[in-house]
Amino acid sequence: MEFRIENYFIKAFIASMLLALVMMAIALGLIYLFRFGPPIPPSVILVMTAVSFVLSASFFERYEVGSIMWSTLVSLIITFLLTLVSGGVIYFLSVNSLGWEEFLSSLAACTIISMALLNHLKRILGTIEC
Repeated sequence: MEFRIENYFIKAFIASMLLALVMMAIALGLIYLFRFGPPIPPSVILVMTAVSFVLSASFFERYEVGSIMWSTLVSLIITFLLTLVSGGVIYFLSVNSLGWEEFLSSLAACTIISMALLNHLKRILGTIEC
């Protein structure tokens, strides 16, 4: 079964909303991290770091574009982002003190910012290809 969206406006809206939701989860994850500490056990964080390190090291080795230091940096960033997203989901589902108005306002702001980021990224990638 293949799901295809042909309309450019729908694609842009979906991409912008997904990026906005990820941005909201990261922001709520930061709140959770500073209020309550890490949202997941250190052993799980270590496993995420190990898996992302192996995947990034094999990617950099395959395309011969990086080193072990770049793999370490990428794995730490991926682990940090995944930890924040999981903390944001936990915060939203359990501790959430945001009302619907605050949530919708922040989602709207994140949607605008994510659309601006996506347009900028599209422009940058277009100049790199040419």
